[in-house]
Amino acid sequence: MSFASTLARDFPAAIPANQFVNSTQDRLREHGVHRGAALPLIATCRDELAFALTAELQRAWGPAFNMAGLAGLLTLGRTGVAAARGHAPLVDGRRTFVLFGLTHVGVDEAGIIGNVERPGVPGPSSTCGALMALHDELRGGDVHTSDYPYLDKADPEQSRLRERIAPLVEDSEQVDLLSIIRIARDLIGLDADEAIKVLRDDAVPADVAVFTGIHIHGPRGAEYVDVGRSLLDRDGKIVELSL
Repeated sequence: MSFASTLARDFPAAIPANQFVNSTQDRLREHGVHRGAALPLIATCRDELAFALTAELQRAWGPAFNMAGLAGLLTLGRTGVAAARGHAPLVDGRRTFVLFGLTHVGVDEAGIIGNVERPGVPGPSSTCGALMALHDELRGGDVHTSDYPYLDKADPEQSRLRERIAPLVEDSEQVDLLSIIRIARDLIGLDADEAIKVLRDDAVPADVAVFTGIHIHGPRGAEYVDVGRSLLDRDGKIVELSL
């Protein structure tokens, strides 16, 4: 196997990260949404490897409201999303938000999912570490869905990942990392739906564009995005966007 073969097999629709960023601008420009008239909301993993894409998104869309959480899930809650609500520019009596929600994974030169090269770190490194830790717990039988809901106050984001992802795993003894990554991606989509409700719970009407997917870190700095949802929600009317 190789990075290219794993990408073709498991992420056949993935596009280079810079193409993803530029395409969000191009598609939304067609609907009158552009930098300076919209507030970007960015939910990526806390991992420093996610920063390059975050920086490109802010270059394209301007300073963003930070929604980052482990594995890219939105952990800021209603209060956090509501805080962003009043930060968006008011244009013709409306606010516009562009929400990016991306989980992530490394794929190394040999095509191994979960491995990544980090500058200055010898040998293979793990990404996403939080999802890989959960994967190992599930495969080892250390996670029991009957224990939920619970919150580890010393480890709130990871315990929230366990609480949300583990019940969606059909066979914990056989589950692979890619399946867990896809569950995280889908949960981010659900989080985005809830965020839209909060952003609209206001006297000022709001339009919300949503882009979700899997951010893929390849060898020698190669970066791709396997796009999940791509849409513009205007008063409940959904416009699908093709990137």
